[in-house]
Amino acid sequence: MNVASRNIIPSIFGRVLSILSLNQTVALIFLAFTAMLVVSGCSVEEPVAPRASDAALQSSSNLHTFILASATDARLPAPMNEAQRLSSADLAFLKGAHASSKNLLTSAGDPATFWNQLTTELGLAAHLPPPLFARAYALVHVAVYDALVAAHTTPRSDLIDRTIAAGAASTVLVYLFPTQAGRIMADAASQVGADHGLALGRVTRSWGLGKSVGDVAVDHGRHDGSDAVFTGIMPTGDGIWTGTHPVLPMCGTWKTWITTSGSEFQPEPPYRFGSTEDLLEVLEVFEVSLHRTPEQIAIVHKWADLPPPTIWNNSLNSRIASYGLNTFAAARAHAYLNAGMYDAFVSCWETKYTYWIARPFQRTPELETVIPTPNFPGYTSGHSTVSSCASKVMGELFPVEAVFFQSQAEEAALSRLLGGIHFTHDNNQGLVVGAQIGNKVVGIMRADVALPLLASH
Repeated sequence: MNVASRNIIPSIFGRVLSILSLNQTVALIFLAFTAMLVVSGCSVEEPVAPRASDAALQSSSNLHTFILASATDARLPAPMNEAQRLSSADLAFLKGAHASSKNLLTSAGDPATFWNQLTTELGLAAHLPPPLFARAYALVHVAVYDALVAAHTTPRSDLIDRTIAAGAASTVLVYLFPTQAGRIMADAASQVGADHGLALGRVTRSWGLGKSVGDVAVDHGRHDGSDAVFTGIMPTGDGIWTGTHPVLPMCGTWKTWITTSGSEFQPEPPYRFGSTEDLLEVLEVFEVSLHRTPEQIAIVHKWADLPPPTIWNNSLNSRIASYGLNTFAAARAHAYLNAGMYDAFVSCWETKYTYWIARPFQRTPELETVIPTPNFPGYTSGHSTVSSCASKVMGELFPVEAVFFQSQAEEAALSRLLGGIHFTHDNNQGLVVGAQIGNKVVGIMRADVALPLLASH
């Protein structure tokens, strides 16, 4: 912070304290933050469309797909010929997995949840940065869902959902985590063998369809721009981020699933360096850091100890079980949630590396944070953007809990202020943009139902 800034802040702070006590000031900060969240949430137009049951969705021929052009994509094997492209190694693997099924006595649970939890385990072990973690979740789940769409909306009714999902997910995971191929295929074998007494021919064809869609997902991943290398020059100047080796500066250019690009939804510009708004926010973070309560510190860790995509996926997994979602509905929920969160990361990273705004500790060196500050620019907050998007999707999936999910997104945003790693403007604008992305995702979810209804009128 420059000398002029340090002179202005005490003056502003003195005027505030002349009216309110210190505790009142801190309380006012949180009241203002909450009010801004409410206003932000109400300012985004909600998409409206009819809803339908899982059965209606599965019988629809107009379901949105992510990596397939449609359920009848020409890249897929023809019905009854799904095993045609399998190698001798594939066939030997399936024969062994099928033979082991007689030793399995219990159900393996929901397939989408199973593969989600394995993705979580592998991603955490690999220490993936959050955007790459979101990419992994999305690639796995759009492959599983698209494969099930192809199976349920075309003449392939005798195929096995669990084996389809295993073929799709394992193919993607081996691409993402090649050193863990042995572990991944062992888990795939357990899934294939979990359905007892089914003919080997059905198993083989089901795997063939899933693997074919997984191959399409892998091809998408190889061309989504995630391997782009930053060759630009980091900017310098007042209020500019001053770190080294920033994380994933090209992420904002990656190919998206639902939005047209990372730039489709963007926030208002950050506050001008040295403006009253800017200086008040610098002061706010510092003042909050001096008066954290144990409860507030717990909130920081609630949202920081795991990556935000993992937190929201865990929330979905628990509800898949408690609400009793069927295999198709669970796969659909995971596909939309994770595609939305990935797009939210791409949008947020487009913002971060457009403005390169400094983090609070870079403006106030004496600031004590609860958690380490991530190694990338501050504006806007990734937690806020991703959680706001996720809350919209989760609220669509489980409407009775929509208000709760919104409150969780707001808490995720607030946690970054409490932790000392984001300014309020970072958080508020992240919530706004995340809601816009989430609403677009929800609109496409509802169009799965709306398009057939509109066509019948």
